[in-house]
Amino acid sequence: MNTICRSHDSERAPRVFVVHDHMLEPMFDGIVQDLEAHGVEILRGPASRAGDTPGVLPPAFMSTLQQSDIAMFSSRAVCDATMLTACAPRLRAVINPTIGVETVDLASATELGILVGNGATPENYLGMAESAMMFMLNLFLNLRTTERHLRENKPRPAPDKVHARTLRGKTIGILGLGNIGRSIVDMLAPFGVEVLAFSPRADASTVPPGVEMTGLDDLMARADLVCVCIAVTPENRQLVNERTLGLMKPSAYLVNIARGDAVDEPALIRTLQDCRIAGAALDTYVHEPLPMDSPLRQLDNVILTPHAVGYTKETVDSLRRAALENIRRVVIGLPPLYCKNPSAIARWNTRISSMDRLRGWRQAMREVIA
Repeated sequence: MNTICRSHDSERAPRVFVVHDHMLEPMFDGIVQDLEAHGVEILRGPASRAGDTPGVLPPAFMSTLQQSDIAMFSSRAVCDATMLTACAPRLRAVINPTIGVETVDLASATELGILVGNGATPENYLGMAESAMMFMLNLFLNLRTTERHLRENKPRPAPDKVHARTLRGKTIGILGLGNIGRSIVDMLAPFGVEVLAFSPRADASTVPPGVEMTGLDDLMARADLVCVCIAVTPENRQLVNERTLGLMKPSAYLVNIARGDAVDEPALIRTLQDCRIAGAALDTYVHEPLPMDSPLRQLDNVILTPHAVGYTKETVDSLRRAALENIRRVVIGLPPLYCKNPSAIARWNTRISSMDRLRGWRQAMREVIA
């Protein structure tokens, strides 16, 4: 991205509202620095603190958001219908640097003609798919127990006490066939597994060969491991709950690399405590960071990572580039490179055509398209 805007006496610089995010602050600060270097005016949101529950902006910041042309949110800041409606006269787009946009009211944004962009870069979703594979192999091979045997100088397990199992030949259930889910399917191909998927909104043309699309209950009952990859919405929140966990085999595992709200956490804790499933690997939680007194921390049959399992250098670099490119494209009158609500593009074009005539952006910025 060589430039975002030029200085014209008759025009003001684009204004981008950027929230704070304690988990991603260095990346957010880097994006802010790059935007300011290209002539963008930055308006910052309230401070973010570890342990805060994602919420809407305090009223004092609403006037700031209403002055903005683009808003950059995260999974720790809510952008609801009320906020979007209040900002619709000026707001062009909401950009989340990461994949998750569950805190943005996507339906309201679409209705208002506001585009929502995210960081669905290949580095991001492939890194998450690799992480899911790592979880699966660790669970089946029971690496934690094997490592503990060495650390505690225990003897090699007797043949009738072997605890590891192979991934090959197992049935893997995938909840959600988005970029991450489909990438996991590709990575599973050499392992000779049966793959089931539950993804009601999946386009049949994008379903990988060899995947059996099935109902939720059937998947939960048949899978040796269930991997949660859904984008959480009000309709599928706590898709994995007391009832659906109860359908799983006692020998089965659960992997959650989606969002904490995809799983009924208290129900999962009870299930793991009672050994009603063999174990789980979790990267996301209802409250983050995971509270020190969470019962999950006391369980031997769960692998816990701090919502960072796919947080690689390649991913971070790609997210920063994608956020800048998404914002640059919106400024010059193009949809974000990674757009979550493409059905709103026609309405968006109608909205911004009059806005561009007033501000002269489209004419001035057209030449900077890479």
